[in-house]
Order: sequence, then C-alpha cells, then structure tokens
Amino acid sequence: MVWREFVLGRNPSLPERVQVFDTTLRDGEQSPGVALRVEEKLRIAEALADLGVAVIEAGYPAVSRGEMEAVRSIARLGLPSKICALSRCEKGDIDRAVDAGVDWVHVFIATSELHMKYKLRMTPDEVYSRAVEMVEYAKSRGVTVHFSCEDATRSERKFLLKVYRGAAEAGADSVDIPDTVGVAIPEVMKELVREVKGVTGLPVAVHCHDDMGLATANTLAGVEGGAEIVHVTVNGIGERAGNTSLEEVVLALETLYGVKTGIRLEKLASVSRLVSRLTGMVVQKNKAVVGDNAFSHESGIHVHGVINNPATYEPVMPEVVGKRRRIVLGKHSGTHAVLEVLKQHGFNLSHEETRRVLERVKELGDMGMRVTEELLLRDVIGVLDGSKPSISVESISYAKDGETFACSLVLNVRGERMESRGIGRSTVSASIDAMRRAVSALVGDVRLEDLALYVPPDPDRYPAEAEVVVVVNSKTLTGRGLAHDPGLAVAMAVAGAVSQALSVEARG
Repeated sequence: MVWREFVLGRNPSLPERVQVFDTTLRDGEQSPGVALRVEEKLRIAEALADLGVAVIEAGYPAVSRGEMEAVRSIARLGLPSKICALSRCEKGDIDRAVDAGVDWVHVFIATSELHMKYKLRMTPDEVYSRAVEMVEYAKSRGVTVHFSCEDATRSERKFLLKVYRGAAEAGADSVDIPDTVGVAIPEVMKELVREVKGVTGLPVAVHCHDDMGLATANTLAGVEGGAEIVHVTVNGIGERAGNTSLEEVVLALETLYGVKTGIRLEKLASVSRLVSRLTGMVVQKNKAVVGDNAFSHESGIHVHGVINNPATYEPVMPEVVGKRRRIVLGKHSGTHAVLEVLKQHGFNLSHEETRRVLERVKELGDMGMRVTEELLLRDVIGVLDGSKPSISVESISYAKDGETFACSLVLNVRGERMESRGIGRSTVSASIDAMRRAVSALVGDVRLEDLALYVPPDPDRYPAEAEVVVVVNSKTLTGRGLAHDPGLAVAMAVAGAVSQALSVEARG
C-alpha cells in the first residue's frame, strides 16, 4: 500500500527522491561503549556504499589522530558514496576535515539559548557571525558545505531562521535541522522544514534523535515537509536513545510514500548484522525491519494466515529486506501449524508420527527453546527415524592464562567421542575456535557468518541463548543453543547447524 497520493494531497512538497546521509561511523560510533578500529570502519563504509548510501559521514577528524586517519582511509577507498567529515565552526576543524580528503564538510554551531549560554559562552550575534564566516571559509577550501544549527528544535525561531539564511548566503550547499535531544514532534518538524527551505532555497536535511521514540516519525514528517536529505544510522544506533533508523526510514519511504532512496533494500539485513557484530550493539529482537522477530510468527491465528497468504500479517515480503520468514512453535502449538510447515517441506506424517513430533516440540518449548522452522525440520528427521543429532556437545571446560582463554570440548560425533581445543580472548571466542577446529575436520570448509548471543541479567537463573549462521561448503545453515554457560550455548548452536549438513550428507 502506497500513501503517496494521499500525502501529496496534503503536502505538495513531498520529494520524489531523497538522499540518504548515513552517520553510523560518526554519530553512531558515539554510542556509549562503541569504539571501532580503522579496519572495522572501512568494512562498514564499504558495506554502506554497496547498500546505496549517498553520503557517508565518516567521522570527526579534529577529535583525534586516529579519527583523522580513519576518515582519510575511507576517503581513499574511492567509494561511489560521497564522504563527509564533521567540523565545528572553527578554522582548525575545517582544515583537518578538508585535509582528510573528503567531498563534504558538515559544519555546525549551536543556536539554542541553552547551548549558546552554557556551552559556547557566545552571544547570538557572535554565533551568527561565526556561522557565516566559517561557511564562507569552508566553501573557499573547495568542498561541498553542509551546515547545521545544533539544537535547532529548541532554538528561538526568528534567530534560527536568520542563521540558516546567513549560511545560505555565505555559500552553504545544503542545510540540516538537528533535533539534538529528540524533543520535536512530527508537525513541528514538518513546519520547520518548510520554513527553513523557504528562507534558504537549499536542499534541507533532518537529523533526529530517538529520546522520545519519535526519530523515525519526525524524519518522515520532515520529508513530507520537503526535506530531501535524511540523516540516519544503521540499527538506529547513536548517543543516548540513538538516531533515526536507516532501515525503518528507507523502507517506509520506498513502500509507503513512494519516495526513492537509492538503497538496495535486500542488503538491509546483512548490513544490520555487520554493524551489530562490529559495534557489539545487539539488535533488539522486536526491532522493526531487521529484528529477529520482524518476520517471525507464533502459533495460532497468525500462523494460519501467513501459511495461506503471507500478506495477511506481513507489510512486505521478508526477502525484500534480506530476511527470511520464520514460523516459531512452542509448547502450546497445535497440530495444524506443525503439519502445515512440515507439509511445505515434503513431510506427510501419520497420526503416530505427528504425535511424536508434537511431543518433541513441546519438550523443546518446556526447555525455553524457540522452536523455529529450521529447528523443527532438523529435529523431525531425528524423531521419525529415532536418530540423534550427528554432533552433540558432551562437555566443555575452560582455563585462563593471562588474557587468553583455552576451551576444551568433548563432542559426540555419530556415536564416536571427539575432543577439540581452542583459544580466544573470551570463553565464547575460545569455544567458537574449538568448534571451528572440530567441524573443519569433519565437513571441510566452514565459516561462522553471524552470531547472535543473548545473555540474561541473571545467568544462574536463566539460560543464555545463541543463534549462529554457519556456511558449510557454500551452504548456509542456522543453529540455536540454550545453556547457562554462553560458551556452551554457542557450541551447541554450531553443533546443531553442522548436524544438518551431516544429516543431509548421510541421506544423500
């Protein structure tokens, strides 16, 4: 369903296309606890360019020598995206940004009374003069100038518009409206965009924070008001409650508003996983578009509807954003849902076989396991032929030597005992290394593509849950593990995934 005609009737300034300005590597990295190495920033930058991002804000060169080198390295990649660097309204900052070799310089200065008085210690006249002078200076350095009034949504409106007008007259190429602490509401953002566009005549961007949970709504409202640039981050990461989520905004613009973004939607899930893995910031399971539950369906009415027609309970097909649909079953599942899933995969069960499979589903549910479609298909084979998983973890132990952990695993491989050892910087990484060594000897080429690990606040009371995506000889498999020890949970997940490969091999 596209609302473009409806929105155009009320907002004739709705653009046909917007530029996606991604600030994952700058504002996103300012998330508490996140510190990316240069090589990690390069990987993310390449992924963003492949995704179709128009402008990548690579960092803030004036903050440190390492940041300067990271931005310079990204600029040297020769990516199709424009590379931008952040800069205060200071010549030294602008010079460092330009010297990093970027295409755009994002120049900002605060305009709210609160910031001018307590942070800048400058008068409004001084702020105005500085903004105009530094935009002129940045423009003289031969770069595209993107200008922001920090804390715009808490700034006095008349003064705010004066600064934007001055920046435009000084040569800014585009201007940005930051909702720095997430206090705007959609109608305010829409109207503010119209006003700023009116006094500058320039492309307007919106930069929203999610302190009130309104970042996506405010960004979309800004586009309704005529904004042609959207500031976003992958997974919505950023300071405090985060920034506007790239995946939410682009999917909404493309499918609901009919606005083109240039983003390859099918890459959204893989880029989300990459950023989550490199930043260490876990994507919440119910996160829109890319969360684990975004296209997962429990037993009951929803499963019946999705089986008959996925559109009954899905706004878009999961493949559109690079996801897969999952039917999640549990201890309360009924016969119909289980049989329908199995029937789609070629299983036609007798009454007795159905009873045994349902018992297994309920057993897993009682253990607290989310019974996904993949897990059901893996286990039903074992239930029907009475076999056990090809690989299971019998025991695990650890030893620590300085900063290095050693893991010792005992596996049961088709009834035979197998031992493996691994090392790592944590028990989890040591466990992964031990499993990698073991399964490589069994199946050849194996690669851990993705790992999601949930460790509860009270691990003694509640188990950790691990989900892995493993590539075995070019075949992608998933596995889950549940254990109080996170390292064991990961090992069990890998064992489950590789068991599928061995089972297929045995039946083939």
